[in-house]
Amino acid sequence: MKCVICKHGETQQGFTTVTLEKNGATIIFKHVPAHVCDNCGEKYVDGEVTAEVLKKAQEIVSNGVQIDIREYQSAA
Repeated sequence: MKCVICKHGETQQGFTTVTLEKNGATIIFKHVPAHVCDNCGEKYVDGEVTAEVLKKAQEIVSNGVQIDIREYQSAA
């Protein structure tokens, strides 16, 4: 897909790190699948992956964790 930020690059399959902060907690997911622009490096995470990351983050926060760093693993 064409990058919506730089308007010049095309995205390629790759990975990114997602950092979320909520209620004083910081949750980091490493190696999250993403589309990465070959020109500017902008990263796009699919809606399905985003929903999964947010669900996992909510579970982590609800368990009282303040800081968590983990490798992303798909539930599928």
